[in-house]
Amino acid sequence: MHLTVWNVPETCSEQDVRSFFERELGHYAKGVTVYDVGTPNAHADLELDSEVPYVADAVARELQTRRLAGVALRVSATPFDDEPQPQRG
Repeated sequence: MHLTVWNVPETCSEQDVRSFFERELGHYAKGVTVYDVGTPNAHADLELDSEVPYVADAVARELQTRRLAGVALRVSATPFDDEPQPQRG
């Protein structure tokens, strides 16, 4: 499961962002990839270590309440990791 985090402050280094999310997510943090560090478009992709449905949505809601370097985060969950849905019929 993946989350995309927007509003990453330009002042944060890639290591700052990684450390923050690893601390906040604990054992759920499988991977943190940071893009466009030091720019207004800086954002992160968080890979969660969970197979339980809706965990990403719950984690996204929790991270929305957090601030990184004083900046409120914007978080979106990728629903079901874009897995194909079973065919009905």
